Amino acid sequence: MVDENTDRQVLDAMRQCGADLTKPAHTLHYLYFRSLEAAQVAADELRMKGYEVDVRDSPGGSLMQQTSGESQFCCVAETRAGPAEADVFATTKYMNALAERHGGEYDGWEASVEK
Repeated sequence: MVDENTDRQVLDAMRQCGADLTKPAHTLHYLYFRSLEAAQVAADELRMKGYEVDVRDSPGGSLMQQTSGESQFCCVAETRAGPAEADVFATTKYMNALAERHGGEYDGWEASVEK
């Protein structure tokens, strides 16, 4: 599960690279699910919230699923968002809840460095 400490580490790394955190950044979120159906339902919810979403088979997947050897499907949600700390925390909370609701795992996010 991704938490606020993880978010702070990503934000700190972005700052160290010179990112202006007031500017919208190209942002990707990674969610993993055990079934294609669960990934597709989560993708539909994300699309309704304005994300562009790609669902794909993911042989590597998250660390938790790598160790279990289970099949998995990756849901990559893409958007442009301002990486302000409060917004990032709220998004992480939403992504964790979405993944949990559908038996999956939120594996975190990454964003472009906008200067």
